[in-house]
Amino acid sequence: MTVKKITLLALFISFAAALSALETLLPPIVPIPGIRVGLGNIVTLFILYAGGCWKVYDAYIAAVLRCFLAALITGSFLSAVYGLVGGVLACTAMAAARTIFPKNPESEQKYNTIFLPFTGICGAVFHIAGQMLTAMVIYGSKYVLAYTPVFLASAIIGGAFTGICAMLIIKKLPKKLMKQIRNQM
Repeated sequence: MTVKKITLLALFISFAAALSALETLLPPIVPIPGIRVGLGNIVTLFILYAGGCWKVYDAYIAAVLRCFLAALITGSFLSAVYGLVGGVLACTAMAAARTIFPKNPESEQKYNTIFLPFTGICGAVFHIAGQMLTAMVIYGSKYVLAYTPVFLASAIIGGAFTGICAMLIIKKLPKKLMKQIRNQM
């Protein structure tokens, strides 16, 4: 990795952690604990779809470090555990979904951004799966699975939202800036 890429990745991680921490500090959207939109995943999706020098392992680095940094900001170690398991599974699902969807062979944007909402949904669903598995281990009970339908519904909505946000960012950023990001500035 070049110094420019490390610096840009650090900015991405900081931005993702700030979004995650902000989301934690905001009042809940619904009165059910644990339901969040997943704003930090916008950055992970952006990295996965940016193209150029950005690879899947960069998205993993951002997802993992974002969880720890957000936990430091909010002071919640338990959220780091949930976020880490969910984040790794989500990143894996999003990377797999990205490769399954049709590509743009003639574009600098190798992966077609029109599929970003669906990629976001895949990531959100697997993030919830990781969090549910973590809750089962922490609480030693399978009864936490009773929340699964509600969490899956929120994952579909939140994943589509984060995917749309990432798609709009990629499409609306000036082409010159996107080219610089792809080539590490």
